[in-house]
Amino acid sequence: MCDPGKKCKGGIMSKELILLCVLLVYSPVESKKNLLETIRGRADLSEAAAIIEKDIGFFSTPLTSDPFTAFIPTNAAFKAYTGPRNKRLIQYHLVNLPLKLEDLQEEQSTTLPGNARLYVAKIPSGQPVFKGYEDNYFYINNAKVVEGNIECIADIGLPQWLHIVDQVIAPSYPQTASNITIGFEYMYPDAQKLLLKPQYYGLEGNYSVSEFQKRVSNLKAMDSFNITGRNTFFIPVDQALNVNTESKDVIDKQVIDGHIIPGKVLFTRTVQSPTEQYQSMAFADNLKVYLSMENVSSPGNDGMIYYVKSNTVAGDVAHKKGTVLARIPRGNIPVKNGVVHLIDRPLMVIASSIISFLSDKEGQLTKFYDIINKHYPDLTHPLTVGQDLTLFAPSNEAFKMVNEERLERVLLNKEKLEKLLKLHMVQGSLTTDEIARNAATEIFQRDTLSPRRKLYFAVDDPEAFVPVVTLEGGGVNATITTPNVAAKNGVIHIIDRILGIPSQTVYDKLKTDPMLSTTFALSEQEGWNQRLAGRDERFTLFVPSNDAWKYINRAMASAYKKLFMGKFAYHGRMILERHMIAGQDLTLEELTMLTTNSTKPGLLQKRLDMTRGKIYFQARIRDAYGDSTDANGTSIENMDPTDTAENDEEYFVEWKGVTARVIRPDVECVNGVVHVIDQVLMAQQDVTVSGSTYHAATGVATLTATFITVAFARALHR
Repeated sequence: MCDPGKKCKGGIMSKELILLCVLLVYSPVESKKNLLETIRGRADLSEAAAIIEKDIGFFSTPLTSDPFTAFIPTNAAFKAYTGPRNKRLIQYHLVNLPLKLEDLQEEQSTTLPGNARLYVAKIPSGQPVFKGYEDNYFYINNAKVVEGNIECIADIGLPQWLHIVDQVIAPSYPQTASNITIGFEYMYPDAQKLLLKPQYYGLEGNYSVSEFQKRVSNLKAMDSFNITGRNTFFIPVDQALNVNTESKDVIDKQVIDGHIIPGKVLFTRTVQSPTEQYQSMAFADNLKVYLSMENVSSPGNDGMIYYVKSNTVAGDVAHKKGTVLARIPRGNIPVKNGVVHLIDRPLMVIASSIISFLSDKEGQLTKFYDIINKHYPDLTHPLTVGQDLTLFAPSNEAFKMVNEERLERVLLNKEKLEKLLKLHMVQGSLTTDEIARNAATEIFQRDTLSPRRKLYFAVDDPEAFVPVVTLEGGGVNATITTPNVAAKNGVIHIIDRILGIPSQTVYDKLKTDPMLSTTFALSEQEGWNQRLAGRDERFTLFVPSNDAWKYINRAMASAYKKLFMGKFAYHGRMILERHMIAGQDLTLEELTMLTTNSTKPGLLQKRLDMTRGKIYFQARIRDAYGDSTDANGTSIENMDPTDTAENDEEYFVEWKGVTARVIRPDVECVNGVVHVIDQVLMAQQDVTVSGSTYHAATGVATLTATFITVAFARALHR
């Protein structure tokens, strides 16, 4: 081999160098295929390839020679697609610029005539970046990119990029008879053109929107759907207006603007949180309307169910505050100025009654309505004509969380069913704003229409724009998933659990209830609370609240410290067993029935045998002026416990002069009942008395050590 830069002997290259040059020139180099070859070569894209082959003369040049980007659906995506499969469909999947995912803009023009656009959404994935795009999920309209940045090369050396998506991206393109002349402006419409000529785009039958179009035209509000930019439009179908004809009359210009989110394109799958609200066009000084979307589909459900909510937070004479919920029977219709979703009821227009909202056959509350309609129709009348009611209605999904056998037993017992249903009802219109204001400073509770049963509310962040509200009723914790649904006779809150049919053990309740965490921590010592996890034994527990323990920490700091050190488990067990009845699960009503003998005027009292020792249960009755009523004059049984204007009842437990008030009764569990109290039934001596196990052991140890020390000293002296 010659030295670099020098001629070989005789001016001729060596055989080795000639061979190397030949290998460099003729050795096979890995070459990238063009888009057409790549699509043809992938078995999972054969459906798209078949459509392309029908018009191969049209697609041959752009897919083989031009710098294109292609978003190609998988075979599974085409299997779920029922629309036309033609050249225009493929054109809508092609962009005439070579772009990797990370280089995509919010809008991309396609090769479909009419300046048809694709809308791109990037949603953070939280994943590390290896290929340049994994830190985001990419959606093209409503289709998710499942494999991206597949590099191709055109025949003339220009770059091409292939991205694979999980849905067919269908355009809004006229599908009419050949003898109908269509103006160019309708080839790829904006929302206004779609509303003016919905039949061009298959919006007929169940998807007809002619009634809303008439109302918009009569009000000369059609320009609202012609705004430029990236927007989201909601259009009610005819059935939404024909079922309740009075809805047409209340649709004014402000209501129409309340169906539009300006400056934001929201395809259903790109919505991340139902709590994220967007200002609608109906947003001014005296009227403020927000819109939001949510997915209420069950996990594993093939069909996605989406809703849109209008939330009027500031209303006027013509527009009542509250939430209106509408289902999206057909969504994700791309238009030149955003996206259109068809909805099954007009937004901002409140339901005529609570029962009319429940009875929506396509709504989220059909199972709850069926129970009322079939098993307790007496409730239909007050939900129709009753005024200022608040209903906490379990969603269809909530029924999947309950023990079916226990629910069936309730349905077969009319008295129990009445108590269960009325546990979900409160007199008065109660909004989450009011709950948040009250729950920020104290335990907020409200009487239900079920006698002696209350709902207890907590708010995750009272200052949040959309606070997360939880409530407990009958031992069940639920979260309000859709708040403040307005009806003319009250308010509906959709919740994620059925109240009154518990699924937790006493152990689970202590562990998960934030109000009882201190008692649970004490019960953990030496595994004492494991007994409460079994389902074969019944319990009645009077559980001190966290505030009750805070008082002990202030008043008996030394005793409190020793109890929670972990070295005084015996003393903790002794105190806890003083609060427990084993073998019985006694509700407040059952405890009250035990107090048959009055020992003092105005006081009904019963001594209870606890697991350790005895305590007294007391029911005190006061009239409207605060005076005690003699039990012989007025008994608890014939007083109306819901009539708080006439009387008041309080319940206490007492031990050696320590009186604790029951502040949350009847927290039901599958193996017992918890009653939350505001004091701990204990004394300083419970932990510090001489002769206790700890002190006795310490004394013996000290005496033994002294004896050994003296004996050892004497031995050394000898």
